[in-house]
Amino acid sequence: MKKIRMFKSLLLAVLCGLTFSFSLYAQVVVTGTVTSEDNSPISGVSVQVVGTTGGTTTSDNGTYTISVPDANAVLAFSFVGYSSQEITVGTQRVINVTLLGSATELEEAVIVGYGTQKKASVVAAISTMDAAGLRQTPASNIGIALAGRLPGLTAIQRSGVPGGEMMEFYIRGRSTVNGQQPLILVDGVPRDFTALDPREVATISVLKDASATAVYGVRGANGVILITTRRGHSGKPIIDLTAEQTWQAPTRMPQMANAYDYALLRNQVEEQNGRQSIYDDVALEHYRLGNSPDLYPVRDYVGDFMKEGFPMRRLNVNVSGGNDRMRYFTTVGYLFQEGIFKTEKFDEYDYDPTSKANRVNFRSNFDIDINKSLSMFLNVSGYMQKKNDPVVVPNNGAYLDDVNAYSVVIGSLLQTPSNYHNDLTPDGEVLSTPLKGGNINNVPYGMLNRSGFRNTLTNQVTASLGAEQKLDFITDGLSAKVVVSYDATSINQQVRQRTYQLYEARPDPDDPTGVIYQPTGTNTNSSLSDSQNQSQWNMTNIDASFNYSRTFGAHDVTGLLLFNRYQRVINIELPYNYVGYVGRATYGYDNRYLAEVNFGYNGSEQFAPGHKMGFFPSVSAGWVASEEDFIKDGLPWLSYAKLRASYGQVGNDNMNGARFAFLTLWNGSYESQIGNNELAWEKANKSNIGLEMRFFNNFSLEADVFYEKRDNILISATGLVPTGMFGTGGVFVSGILPRVNAGKIENRGFELVGGYQKSFNADTRLDVRVNGAFNRNKVLYLSEVTLPEEYAYNLRSTGYPLGQQWGYKTAGFFNSQAEIDNWYDQSPVGANPKVGDLKYMDINGDGVVSEFDMAPIGAPEMPEWTFGAAFSFQTKGFDISMMWQGVANRSYFLAGQRIWETYNFNEWHKEAWSQERYDAGLPITYPRLDPGSNASKLPSDFWYRDGSYIRLKNAEVGYTLPEGLSKRIGATSVRLYANGLNLLTFDRYPVKYQDPEQNNELMYPVFKAYNFGLNVTF
Repeated sequence: MKKIRMFKSLLLAVLCGLTFSFSLYAQVVVTGTVTSEDNSPISGVSVQVVGTTGGTTTSDNGTYTISVPDANAVLAFSFVGYSSQEITVGTQRVINVTLLGSATELEEAVIVGYGTQKKASVVAAISTMDAAGLRQTPASNIGIALAGRLPGLTAIQRSGVPGGEMMEFYIRGRSTVNGQQPLILVDGVPRDFTALDPREVATISVLKDASATAVYGVRGANGVILITTRRGHSGKPIIDLTAEQTWQAPTRMPQMANAYDYALLRNQVEEQNGRQSIYDDVALEHYRLGNSPDLYPVRDYVGDFMKEGFPMRRLNVNVSGGNDRMRYFTTVGYLFQEGIFKTEKFDEYDYDPTSKANRVNFRSNFDIDINKSLSMFLNVSGYMQKKNDPVVVPNNGAYLDDVNAYSVVIGSLLQTPSNYHNDLTPDGEVLSTPLKGGNINNVPYGMLNRSGFRNTLTNQVTASLGAEQKLDFITDGLSAKVVVSYDATSINQQVRQRTYQLYEARPDPDDPTGVIYQPTGTNTNSSLSDSQNQSQWNMTNIDASFNYSRTFGAHDVTGLLLFNRYQRVINIELPYNYVGYVGRATYGYDNRYLAEVNFGYNGSEQFAPGHKMGFFPSVSAGWVASEEDFIKDGLPWLSYAKLRASYGQVGNDNMNGARFAFLTLWNGSYESQIGNNELAWEKANKSNIGLEMRFFNNFSLEADVFYEKRDNILISATGLVPTGMFGTGGVFVSGILPRVNAGKIENRGFELVGGYQKSFNADTRLDVRVNGAFNRNKVLYLSEVTLPEEYAYNLRSTGYPLGQQWGYKTAGFFNSQAEIDNWYDQSPVGANPKVGDLKYMDINGDGVVSEFDMAPIGAPEMPEWTFGAAFSFQTKGFDISMMWQGVANRSYFLAGQRIWETYNFNEWHKEAWSQERYDAGLPITYPRLDPGSNASKLPSDFWYRDGSYIRLKNAEVGYTLPEGLSKRIGATSVRLYANGLNLLTFDRYPVKYQDPEQNNELMYPVFKAYNFGLNVTF
């Protein structure tokens, strides 16, 4: 409480000071337009008041407005690829500027670890984007918008639950069997960014090589994603309003067989196995006509309980402005998103089980110059989210989360045949049937509408307070900076739940056309109980640093020394702690020769005493070849070229949630875990060579080649314990043997980015940007046990990529008993084959198909290729853009309830092998149907399919009203637009029952979206 009171007092003092500063300083307002040599407006030009941190940027049409303290103020105009200019204001109130093209003045600031650098001086592998792409993507999670935009970053959406989307991020693929997710920082602090409003974000940077990530030491091996939020500017307040209405729909839906087709296919299964048909001609006719639904239900469970479309709405208001002493940016955003499942209010208890989420985001960023040498900033942000969902499975805490709960619902929709049961009796009781596969209680209607609801309220507040003091009185260019951050998050869940009695519809023995309803199952109708669940966590982060930046003629020198302390506390668990030191030194000569060294010396409580801290260095160098006279004279078409190279070591302590593995633990009188006192982090040795070019005025090219060897990977000691020793048996099976730092994996690849930008006149501009990345890893050592010589392949991981798929190679279907008799014996791998089953190949040549014949099949689920292509064109107020994204060299195992005839049939099964189809020469694309057999369901190249895809990730068309029309309503800009997400998808799956980004058939669907928006700026 004392910390909170101190924070409130400090916040109040700062806000009062900011308010006072509004009226303290008189301002001179300057406006103007910035254009290029061909008179085309340049957007994004930095306009700074020299000697202060006040500034702004030009708008889309090249205009700017800025307040300066007096007539002696000097304005500096800078933009990447152009020579900077400085102009004294004097008596001018309108200053129009023409920037001259230059490859030597790359002044654009790039966000790097713990600071910024000029783009021209960066020698690390860093990819950046501004927030425009985020705003073009109508999604509740901004991580969805990153797919395909940044080379080397793989962004995968696994689920589309409102307010709980599952995202995975990988930088340059995978290099470990342990945690591979990158470190994510928002304004330099470890925070989740997926819930941010896209209009509070300024830039996103991806740090990929050791030169960029060594400063993060033990947390830098998996790469780093840096998000910066927007800040204020000197000038009159700018008010920006945005309203959007979105209609969402699943990208793919399973297509289950209707009641009539199910009955036909079920009879086919029985007849193929020599049994009596289940459904007679009378039943088949009722299912075909749908004329007796009480006894012969005709359902479409997927269509009955999953919507074809559902809404999302978003509102955002942000205000920015300030003067030469204080700048502010503040925003409030609101998001509403509805879920895919159809639900009904239960009148008896008056509750609403609708799946939906409401979220409010807020942010206030303040920058204040206390005096000429001392500046401060304060960032306060957070969000409040209220989620409502059905309980689904009552009185079972394992299903109070989205993944498990909705997987059960989707599983029930897939496994319940379309002719099994209706939803309710005439008295409103829930219907089921003992014929139902799996759990009789898993009834879609009951799980969604009669089991209760759970209301989850998430509150998060984040705050960062920083101060920077120039120390020029010691030496020019020296400064000290301190940033203190505190985050608090709480989750409160109210659960109201009940059980419900199930009934079964049966023919009335006294009336052939009548129906009676009898209780079934063990549940009863209970009252609505109430319970509460709470969790909370907080984070404290402190950065204290000395910075140095100085120019001596042709020599540019910078330096950084920083201390960092991070602590995260989850509920009452032991805190997660990180502590360390960071150093960086850069040197540039004549804007041509660049060098940089970085180090991180840090560690955590994860490791044993004496092994907690590690040293992680990197070195890098660059050569701006285009600054050489012989390049300028010999290659006049080359406006900019830079070669760079880096090498270093970084660490990874992400052990998939395992903590304190160095401890020996006891459970009573026996050891439950044997500790490893030598436990350490993974070490990633990374090298990178890059090239950046701009040529023929409008073209750009960037290329990187990288290699990483990761060792010290924490793995199980499976291959290190000889058979027959103490490790075999109880100790070994229970898994208490310590894991060891012995694994080795290498990863290599390259990235390419090409761009073309052309301004045809003041109103017309074209931008094209394409990128592609390839990475391939290989396991060098994972303590793998070598298989006996009978196996066609003695190793299953060493020498192969992580996640390599293994299975049987197939040679089509058995079309006759003679083929079975003349083929290899397949009985060792499962049931004896029948006509219509898959043929498996004998790989090791022993005349029998067995597990010895398993072979590498396809590629891992993680793609080796990722690529994206962005296009935008604007002219006379109209603009159009589109973004294509895709992956390749990826395989996916088609299996589970959406694919196999486990409990139900889908549309693909209508092309399954049958004697009738074979004799008639009809297409056969699926093995013989046999729900009780695994003869054709073993992992094989029939089920492992090419998982490559390409999709139109987003497209947008907009129109900005003429300035005269906007001014009539007092606005400076009014823009109408429409955009979409996941609009088209092309892949090689044989059936389109699941989105290609998903790797589980029971996951909540991924969405496509159609959005209409209005943006008004005052």
